[in-house]
Amino acid sequence: MSANIFRGVFSVFASCLFAVSASAAVNVGDKPVLQFDNAIGGGQISLEKLKGKIIVVDFWATWCGPCMAEADHMVKVNSTYAPKGLQFIGISLDRELQPMLDVVKQKGFVWPQKFDQGSQTSSAWGVTGIPTTFIIGPEGTVLWRGHPAQIDGALADAFKNHPPQLVDPKVLADATAAADKVEAALKDGQAASLKLLASIPAAAKVDKDLAARLVLIEKQVDEYAVKALADIDPLIQDKKYVEAAGKLTELTRNLGALPAAAAAKKKLADLMADPQVKAQFEQLTRNKAAEEELVIAKRLQTDGKDDQAYLKYKAIVTNFSGTPAGDQAKEAVATIEKNPALVKKANDGVVAAKAKGMMGMAENYAKAGRMEMAKKKYQEVITTFPGSEPAKAAKAAIDEIDRNAPK
Repeated sequence: MSANIFRGVFSVFASCLFAVSASAAVNVGDKPVLQFDNAIGGGQISLEKLKGKIIVVDFWATWCGPCMAEADHMVKVNSTYAPKGLQFIGISLDRELQPMLDVVKQKGFVWPQKFDQGSQTSSAWGVTGIPTTFIIGPEGTVLWRGHPAQIDGALADAFKNHPPQLVDPKVLADATAAADKVEAALKDGQAASLKLLASIPAAAKVDKDLAARLVLIEKQVDEYAVKALADIDPLIQDKKYVEAAGKLTELTRNLGALPAAAAAKKKLADLMADPQVKAQFEQLTRNKAAEEELVIAKRLQTDGKDDQAYLKYKAIVTNFSGTPAGDQAKEAVATIEKNPALVKKANDGVVAAKAKGMMGMAENYAKAGRMEMAKKKYQEVITTFPGSEPAKAAKAAIDEIDRNAPK
């Protein structure tokens, strides 16, 4: 007779019996509730938060010989199944905490432990002898109750018929949605969505179906990158360097942190190593950025927000001097400045926005009773924006502080 069979037969007779008050029992098909502070550290444990895993709840004690006979077996079971989605929980019926802690450390019980002093949990679960072990499925339903020596077959059945949900449902849903978008991008040529592939967390890849799907998607992304680079090569051969650099930049942006981006980044770096190419590309990029800002300024003007449009035009002149868009903005500024009232409105708005933060800080100092600091900040408003409405308000605030100062 093998050691495992002997242990299973012996377990039918080997248990530590004890008396508990009559109470409701937890049996197969029930959905028990359990919440406690982990006696070995690590915070609160609850069955509700562990849903999705297969849970083994083991009632034991250090003074129970049959329990200790199963200690190495339980460690082996945990090491085998924990990576697959098993969570062990120990319920110790020890009379003192320290012996339990000592054995936990000696035997390598790495799972949470409840110190069931007074046998409250064992009574509620209808446990009259130990060791007694429960297997709880991913939905929180008890699948099996018995002696831990006989748990191997029951646990194998649980994993086969009630597989754990190894990935948080929301994480898996978000990752699946990202994978959907990447596949759509590959199909429809919406390359900007490809970088979403890199955002899928490792935790989601524990799901076997998603992991297999991602392997295929990554292969398709690699094929896309190879083809895209091949399409750029003729541009480089024809010395259309600026156009090639633009496409390489877009490709690296679309691929993001994906491994496929490495080849595009290297080709772009090699191309930009030529000072002439780099200068031409930077000028093209600057022109494009200026044009985008000019579109915004014109839209503001079309919407009747002339004061905001004026400020945007001025910013374009400052930041993009020498570009076609910068020249257009300069002309627009000259036209608008023929209307002094509009210019004043725009400048007053800038002053009001900048002064608002400074006035707020001064008011906070005053509320805190730090009057000298408040006066200093109000004076800063007066100095920075002389003659403005905020400056007048700041002067009034200083006068008020002086009037209320202790004599």
